[in-house]
Amino acid sequence: MIEIKNLNKHFGQFHALKGISLRVKENEIYGFIGHNGAGKSTTMNIMAGLSHFEEGSCIINGQDVKELAKPGDLNVGFLPENPQFYPWMNATEYLLYCSKNPDKQKVKEIIAWAGLEQHASRKIKGFSRGMKQRLGLAVALINDPKLIILDEPSSALDPEGRSEVLRLMVELKNMGKTIIFSSHILSDIERICDRIGMIENGEIIFEKSLVSLLNENVKPIFDIEFKHMISTLQIERLMEHKDILKVEAKDNMLTVQLKQNDLDPKSLLESVLEFDVPILGFNLRKNNLESLFIKEGN
Repeated sequence: MIEIKNLNKHFGQFHALKGISLRVKENEIYGFIGHNGAGKSTTMNIMAGLSHFEEGSCIINGQDVKELAKPGDLNVGFLPENPQFYPWMNATEYLLYCSKNPDKQKVKEIIAWAGLEQHASRKIKGFSRGMKQRLGLAVALINDPKLIILDEPSSALDPEGRSEVLRLMVELKNMGKTIIFSSHILSDIERICDRIGMIENGEIIFEKSLVSLLNENVKPIFDIEFKHMISTLQIERLMEHKDILKVEAKDNMLTVQLKQNDLDPKSLLESVLEFDVPILGFNLRKNNLESLFIKEGN
């Protein structure tokens, strides 16, 4: 769906993209993350055919972006970070204006899908930020593209607005669309993405499936909660376990660090069951995307 190889882009003397390569597969949600100024928006503008580059290649739906006569020749839907609309139009008028083949019934259906049915005749200048984001998604969908590119689609929204935008994005995937979106809200990326790419200072740091990325960064640490406090003697006996590196106790909680990531926790569980104290929780500690983002960015 998207194949970018060795892409280079300069703004004057500033080297914005330094030979980046990434791939977005068909019918997946791809999360594109990175600090402000890392190159996310520049890359996405190139994908949408809105910005030129000096070296490398960018293939979208089998089309070479460098050979486009105009951006509209790409079968993509694009929502920029700060979408601009004609404020004197209403949602229905604007979607008809953006349609290659205007169809009032189709526009009505998309407005309903975006949750703007009650506001279809309202002037866009009176829309809230969340309503404008949903209208932007409707605009990205109006010409039935296979690929939808969204730059910070949930930024500046309240939690309810973000959840609604994320729900619509999942629905787009279920409709057979491929989506790439950037966001600085990493919990949103974790909620819906299949794969993730991280860019830093114009270079791709990693590109992996969300599942494998999180699994690779599992910490060999277990947080164990007991119904009652554990005695010092019991903790000392636990420390004799050959696979345990460290044990920390606080109230009725034990934090147990193993020596290796891939050890079977069964023997640890058997050891703590010997305490004959009811266990309320036995959880493997994992990194979340935010902690990985901070680690990779430093």
